[in-house]
Amino acid sequence: MPEYTYEIELEPQYRDLDPNGHVNQAVYASYCEQARANYWADVIGQRHDRAELVMVQSEMEFAAEIRLGQTVTVRQRIGELGDTSIPIDYEVRVDGEPAATGSVVLLSYDRDAREPAPIPDEWRTAIEEHEGHDA
Repeated sequence: MPEYTYEIELEPQYRDLDPNGHVNQAVYASYCEQARANYWADVIGQRHDRAELVMVQSEMEFAAEIRLGQTVTVRQRIGELGDTSIPIDYEVRVDGEPAATGSVVLLSYDRDAREPAPIPDEWRTAIEEHEGHDA
């Protein structure tokens, strides 16, 4: 499988914790969402919240807890693009060790028509160049 092509570092915040004192499992997905939003801005050149996308699949497998004071790294890679689908894999690491892996599938979406739409050419080109995919 190809290497991860994008990463961000985060510091857990107090609000991320659950009653057990570690980062709540739902926050792991939020960390991946932050990596995705940063990728969209850095690679695509568009704010993620303005991109016409919907999530159609999400998975997360947990391996370790995350606590305050630790450094979280979220690594991301985008797989082979479909006509309308964008598969993304994640690895969440804490202090350099694996804490979770996950994946999502995004769908390029026409909000007015409320149906899938072809991935815009500018997105496809930027993603394929960044990821090293064949055009």
